[in-house]
Amino acid sequence: MDKFSLILHDFANKINLVGLKIDPSGYCCLDVDNGMLVHLKYDSKRDGMIFISEIGEVPQINRSAILRYLLRMNDNREETKGMTLSFNAESGKAALGYQYPLRFLTDAGFEEFFKLFLDEVERWMKRITTFMQGEIPEGEEASGSAASQEYSSSSSGPQFMIGA
Repeated sequence: MDKFSLILHDFANKINLVGLKIDPSGYCCLDVDNGMLVHLKYDSKRDGMIFISEIGEVPQINRSAILRYLLRMNDNREETKGMTLSFNAESGKAALGYQYPLRFLTDAGFEEFFKLFLDEVERWMKRITTFMQGEIPEGEEASGSAASQEYSSSSSGPQFMIGA
């Protein structure tokens, strides 16, 4: 967990984030731009850093169509950039996650991946919204996807803060 803590503290210092606390289990949360929460967790079994962020609420109506879409996208590593889309039944929200092996992670690598992760969270937030509106998300027209038709639509840089 030493490398995990060191990378996060170095990042916090670089962006002038005061008061970053990592709990004893190896967890911390960053609030990016007042609302996008990025959960960072140390995985001791795999010596990795887990990134997780919610990408949207999945309403009960036509939930199965949205979950099929997420599952189908997980099968396309080019679409997810190797990240994993998931669903939390307790909260009713979809999330994007990734586990990065610490042995390959440097300070610069963390910053680069963190930016990529934030971009992907924003992209998936938009894709979920588009899908729930009954439209095919951009880039899927070529693949002939009609999954979103199952869904009835009747229903200056990042600012960081320490998350709840």
